[in-house]
Amino acid sequence: MFHRTLSALAVTLVGALSIAVCGASPALGADAAASRVGPQHSGVVSPSGEAAPSFLFLRPGGTVLAPGQSMTFEALYDTRPADSSDVIWESSDTSVFTVDGNGLVTAVGVGEAKITVTDRARSSVFGVSPVQVRAVPEDTGIELSSPSLTLLPGGGVVVNALLAPSLRARAVTWSLTPSTLATLTPNEGTPSASLSASARSGRGTLSATVTNESGVAVTASIEVEVEPDVSADFVIEEDGTLTGYRGTDATVVIPEGVTAIASHAWSGTGVTSLRVPSSVRSIGDEAFSGSSLESLTFDDGEQAPSQLAQIGSRAFVNTAITDLSLPRSLVQVAPDAFVEMPRLTSLRLGPSVAAGQLVGSFAETPELTRIEVDGANAHYESLDGVLYTRDRTRLIAYPAARSAGGSYTIAEGVEGIDDMAFLMARVESVSLPSTLRRIGIQSFEGAHLRELTLPDAFETMGASAFWHMPALTRVDLGGARHVSTNAFRDDAALREVNMRPDHGRLASVADGAFVGTGVTSISLPDSVASVDDEAFAKMPALTSFHVGAGLSDLGEYVLEEDERLATISVSLSNPTFSVSDGALYRREEGASTLVRFPPASTATEVVVAPGTTAIGAEAFENSASLRRVVLPDGLQTIGEGAFDGCANLTELGIPDSVREAAGLTNTGLDTVELGSQVRKLRMDARGARVARHILVRGGVDGVFSSQGVVANARPESAFFGEGMTTVSFSGQTPRVLVLPATLTSLRLADAMATDQKDDTIIYVAAPEGTAAWRAAAGAMAGAGYEASHLLHYEAPTLTLAGSGIDEAGAGYSVSAGQGAGVPLTVAASGGTLGGREARLVEVEADGTEAVLRDWGAMSNSSDTRSSSLAYTWTPSGTAASLRVEVRDATRLVHSATLTLARGLPAPTPAAPTPGALPAPRPAPTTFPDPTIGSWSWGPLGWRFVYADGGFPANTSAVLDAQIYRFDPSGYIRTGWAYDSGSWYYHAPTGEQVSGWVRDAFSWYYLDPASGAMVTGWLLEGGSWFYLTPGSGAMATGWQRVDGTWYYLDPASGAMVTGWLLEGGSWYYLTPGSGAMATGWQRVDGTWYRFADTGRWLG
Repeated sequence: MFHRTLSALAVTLVGALSIAVCGASPALGADAAASRVGPQHSGVVSPSGEAAPSFLFLRPGGTVLAPGQSMTFEALYDTRPADSSDVIWESSDTSVFTVDGNGLVTAVGVGEAKITVTDRARSSVFGVSPVQVRAVPEDTGIELSSPSLTLLPGGGVVVNALLAPSLRARAVTWSLTPSTLATLTPNEGTPSASLSASARSGRGTLSATVTNESGVAVTASIEVEVEPDVSADFVIEEDGTLTGYRGTDATVVIPEGVTAIASHAWSGTGVTSLRVPSSVRSIGDEAFSGSSLESLTFDDGEQAPSQLAQIGSRAFVNTAITDLSLPRSLVQVAPDAFVEMPRLTSLRLGPSVAAGQLVGSFAETPELTRIEVDGANAHYESLDGVLYTRDRTRLIAYPAARSAGGSYTIAEGVEGIDDMAFLMARVESVSLPSTLRRIGIQSFEGAHLRELTLPDAFETMGASAFWHMPALTRVDLGGARHVSTNAFRDDAALREVNMRPDHGRLASVADGAFVGTGVTSISLPDSVASVDDEAFAKMPALTSFHVGAGLSDLGEYVLEEDERLATISVSLSNPTFSVSDGALYRREEGASTLVRFPPASTATEVVVAPGTTAIGAEAFENSASLRRVVLPDGLQTIGEGAFDGCANLTELGIPDSVREAAGLTNTGLDTVELGSQVRKLRMDARGARVARHILVRGGVDGVFSSQGVVANARPESAFFGEGMTTVSFSGQTPRVLVLPATLTSLRLADAMATDQKDDTIIYVAAPEGTAAWRAAAGAMAGAGYEASHLLHYEAPTLTLAGSGIDEAGAGYSVSAGQGAGVPLTVAASGGTLGGREARLVEVEADGTEAVLRDWGAMSNSSDTRSSSLAYTWTPSGTAASLRVEVRDATRLVHSATLTLARGLPAPTPAAPTPGALPAPRPAPTTFPDPTIGSWSWGPLGWRFVYADGGFPANTSAVLDAQIYRFDPSGYIRTGWAYDSGSWYYHAPTGEQVSGWVRDAFSWYYLDPASGAMVTGWLLEGGSWFYLTPGSGAMATGWQRVDGTWYYLDPASGAMVTGWLLEGGSWYYLTPGSGAMATGWQRVDGTWYRFADTGRWLG
């Protein structure tokens, strides 16, 4: 880095010549301010590659001539000097001066005008300098161009004497006092002199004298000051770029000739007042960031106009500037040029700022009250301090501190409000014009508006348009077609939103749109087709949510953490969504998903609707009242966090059909048990409560994973049956772990405490040396577990023995009378070592159960490989049976049944006889008179309103010969409804349905008399059907009922009898009963033998 002084400008003088400053643009003329000249920097960079020049400028930056005088101007690009063939020269007023093709200016008459040089190929690249033509009165005789001069050490200047017409041919003599202040050199043949400052500072006087024909001398004098040398304080590149300041002064003047202020040049300095010379053409990114700057002044005189054309990103961030007036030459402004100026109160823009800028440029300027624009600007306009486009179709920026606590009316005709226009504005009321169509990104973020009413013809809003508005209480969406991402997020005071169903224009609500608002009720108009993720999540006051007829697409976690939500309703006309037993369901592509159960519901038990195939993510989240949930057969998926926060949930029946689950933690469950179809199961702890026992009976290439540390104690046990292949516990390993022979990959918690590792036992259901054994042994070694704690797992066995007790099929029988004691011994072996427990339950003929002995310890053998229990059963009736259940540390239950022998069964099974169909429960209340009421649409659906304003609620009623059910708020129910122990199905229009109904993948039968869902055997149309107990779904294929196998036609569901070819084998299904034959059977006079599996052997 070094300073370089340029040679003097090429100047042609005819008659008296004005002041000409080398490489600078000092203010000139009798009324101009004092000129300050220092060592100069060229500002011209050598050509680099083939980059096109961006700027043109002139030297000198301005001049003063007397009529008849001439001067040659020089044109320079930012990359090289301009050739005469590159540019076009023009005078703004040829009556003041003329200019030729080489830049030679000739003064014509008194006045002021501008000289312009323009690139021939690109009219947008040009430079301008002022020219003043001034006459000197005869009684004055002589004047100097500047009233004073201020030089820096080494600085040079050419000073011109202006002479009255009668003196123009006379010689001028020059003097400087003291002579040591500078070197004074008269320019031969011209009334000018060159002045070169010495290295010493000081003050003096420069005089020019001319003598008239009468010998009378006339003198003109000006003050000259040479300032101390501060050049060492500035770090300036050869091309004139100022990159740093090393001084300590609070008030600083940047030297003339500096052409650019680099990024961070003044960052962190203690300068409070700074003057920028006219030679500076660009200001870099964050040039003044974090400095102590309070005042910034740009030299922009008529004789020495500023050349500043460009300001970079965040140039003034975190400065203390209060008032900023930008020069007339400024063209390009970075999008965030004026952001984060905490004390800025006013800003003025010049006439040259280009179009398409200033959007978001004033963000986080909390004290800004006015933005002014030069009236000559063709692109922007300031209306009472608010920035608009010139055509007033867009409002660009509203000063944040303008009309604080007051109101503002946006000009009619405005079609768009730009990004961040009202960011943090303290105005409390804004009237929007009827012409408004668009509002940009973050336009009103943090603004203090209390209410918002969008026009009826409004169209779109940008993301976060009204985010975090602390005082906003009411919103009318007008004609909005979409609510944008995070549009009203964290508007905690917002209580009411009118989505204008009367307009029918709103089509979508984007993700996060109303997160954190205080709205109590949401009713989606029928026009809304999609709602994205988390659109209405984390709304602490939301109590009701209504889905309109048009909604078909609902994202994830839409109602997440809405803990006061008590009521969900759906339009009767919606073909995709419905409500059953208070829960929101979605049907699409043959599948049914329970989307959300209202967490504020007081229900303690929920029976999920038959046909449901998935429980959605966080569907039952924070449902604190729930104690028991029954899931239907056919359910395949339990979504992420489905039961998260259900702290009182202690009973959850998971059907064997479930394939994937990720929502079974942070509940009150002691044991989580899944069936044999598991593909993927995730139970991450991460500070949540996890069940003490995890039991997976089997899988299909199943994968299990658990991460993090639990909130309660680590799990006591985990059992994984055959078909599970990958098991991973990265946070905490259960105390007892049982792994299948199909295991291929195992990960154990390696960071767990040593004492817990030493208290861990791992079983593998495969012998030593197998792939599963090796996978387990390798994982234990890698994670630091004791190798001797790896044991072989044997399948559990359970036997009953005692006097008169014999095996009977899959169970046992004994001859005993009512009231007579039956001593028996229960023996169990296999499974995990020790810790076995037994429970005994008596079952009556009607299915009534009574626990005779609850879970309690059994006696262990010395090696704990087997356990036993002695018990005397006294049957309560001749039809009673005893179910004996045994479990080990894994909570895997095995059972055996002891029945009382009552003679041999009939040789041919009797046909299944369905029980009597139940009567309607509750019996529908006959509506007294349909003429005294009418249907009325409310925010949550249809009601039937009496003439006195009342309505039926939490009941059923017959209206026009149709049965309807009403929820506690009086709205009709649709889809599945659970009522007094039975399931009913209601059409989308509310009427109760009977007969066969297909929902999702399954058929169901509803009693024509009562409407209740039928389960068990059904004789319909001359055929037998079996409706699965619990779910009611019609069974197909092989079904085992009460220990007997039946085959139900996969196409119709009807029970098949006679010969059946299935899977390449023949079976015989007994005519009349449909029971699968085994052993020897006589068919049409011929004996056939069948295996225990029913397959014909010959």
